[in-house]
Order: sequence, then C-alpha cells, then structure tokens
Amino acid sequence: MARKRKRRRRGAGLGRLLGPLSVMLAVVVVVAALTMFFKVGEIEVSGNSRYTGEQIAAATGVEIGDNLVLLDKYGITQRLFVDLPYITEARINRRFPSTLTIDVTETQAAASVSGAGVYWLISRAGKLLEPVEEEQAREYLVITGAEADAPAAGSELVLNEESPLSLERLKELLGDLFERDMLARTEGIDMQNPNKLVLLYDNRFQVEMYYDADFDFKLTCLEEAVEVLQPNETGILRMTMDNELEVRFIRSD
Repeated sequence: MARKRKRRRRGAGLGRLLGPLSVMLAVVVVVAALTMFFKVGEIEVSGNSRYTGEQIAAATGVEIGDNLVLLDKYGITQRLFVDLPYITEARINRRFPSTLTIDVTETQAAASVSGAGVYWLISRAGKLLEPVEEEQAREYLVITGAEADAPAAGSELVLNEESPLSLERLKELLGDLFERDMLARTEGIDMQNPNKLVLLYDNRFQVEMYYDADFDFKLTCLEEAVEVLQPNETGILRMTMDNELEVRFIRSD
C-alpha cells in the first residue's frame, strides 16, 4: 500500500517569519512614538534648601525640548553631585507627558581640613564641599595633623600620606560623634602626634585615644567621664591605659 505523502501547507513558513517581524515592527513604532512626542516641558525640583530650583535645573544640563524618554538619569545625577557638592542624593523621574522631576537630599558640613593653601569644608561622608576662609572653617570641627591632597569641590577627600588616620576611620569617628550629638561640642581632631589622636572637646578637654581604638566605645567612656566631673574642671582625659575601661583625668593647673 502506497504511503500518503503529507503536504506542507503553503504559507506556514511565511507565517512563522511574519509573526516576529510584526512584533518587532510594533516595538519600533512604539519607541518612535515615545521619542517623537514626549519632550521635556517642565523641570520640577523638591527637597532643596541650599540651592534654588533654578540652580539645580541648570546643573542637570537638561534643556526644555529635550527628549524625555532618552534622558540619561545616571549622567544627570553625577553632574548634580559634582557641580552642586552639598547634594548627596538625587532621585530622577519622568512624569509623562512632559515633566522631569528631581528630588534631592542635601548634606551639611561636619568638619574642615586644610589643603592647597586653604581650608575645605567636608561632610560626614568625606565629601569636599567648598573652600572657605579660616574664620569660617573654625565654625566647624577643625582637623589638624593631616591635609587634603589635591582637593576639588564635589570630590571625595583624599588625605595626604602623612595622615596617621585613614579616611574610612575619620568618617567612622565623625559619624559616631554625630550619632551621639557630640559633633557640635567637638572643636577639633588633632593628629599631629603619630601615636595618638586628640579630640578637643567641649572647650575644656583634650581627649587622648589611639588611632585604632573602638571610637564608639571610647565616646561612651568620654560621656560617662564628663558626667562625673565638675562643670568648671578642665584638663586631659587620657584613654590610652592598658585597661580599656580606665579613663585618667589630668586636671589643668
């Protein structure tokens, strides 16, 4: 008995080919429509206090009429961080059909450090904010015994090779002081002695500790020591004893 030969339906292969092509064509049409019709007509800024909305909008580099779909949000964010150093976070969103929204978080100066012949304000995260005169620098915690290497506004602080404390450890110390509401009471971090750092605290204490100390623990010891001292007492609080719990007070003459 002769075997019946199956006939391939005409157009079946063509149909399998046209299906994906139709999907691709539809995608191209949608993308073309998005890029053609959605243009930036307004830039909305929120979360700002130090900078005006106009300053922030200008720093984005975005112009009215730019394509809203094709905007480089990462590039916009990086321009904001560099050109406006007090901005530490930026959330960029599109609100169709024509609005670009920018919600920013601004930081505050936590300390000052010298570098390139001037003083620089820095954030707790170690970001260089702006150069200032010495008088303004002394309104903040002043770092001595280390300098900023090749400082530039908007960049991360790089400490010179002679610094006995790394940037990460400095950020840790500034953060611990801030979390304990002790930052405003600390006038300086003195790193001129290569063996120990000195906190200038509360306008009356020189607080000595090692560079590799547990800063959070030592600040707890500092708080407890200050509580038992009289308000008019000044001197050295030495936290470099063999016993980690010992704090030795050396009263000023």
